[in-house]
Amino acid sequence: MTGMKAMQKTQRMQIVRFWVTAVVLMSMALTFSTATVMSRTDLSVQELEGYYQEKERMLVKETKAFLEEAGFQYSGVMLTRVVDGDGRREYTVTVHHGKIDRMCDDSRALLMEGLEKIVFEDKDCSFRHEFLINQ
Repeated sequence: MTGMKAMQKTQRMQIVRFWVTAVVLMSMALTFSTATVMSRTDLSVQELEGYYQEKERMLVKETKAFLEEAGFQYSGVMLTRVVDGDGRREYTVTVHHGKIDRMCDDSRALLMEGLEKIVFEDKDCSFRHEFLINQ
């Protein structure tokens, strides 16, 4: 009988050891897969930021080209962005040039109509254009 009890005890120990090992391995697998997903998420954020940086660069370039064609060489163009917690972006394009300072309101409004067409399409972005007037 004692041999039988010893054998049962050994079997129980093996079962417990199996389950402890299984739980430890599952925990490790979960930890490593979570770390992999997190690094992919960071990469996606970096790729998304690169996408927006390129769009922003092109927006400023197009704005300057438009202003040069309209006779406002060497205009100051500043792009400001605010990114909300949910990823929505609000852009403000501020334009400065001495000639714009001296324009009448109607002429400025016409120029603004042209500037407001220079945006990039993105459902998570909104745009506002303004002149920096020094008088």
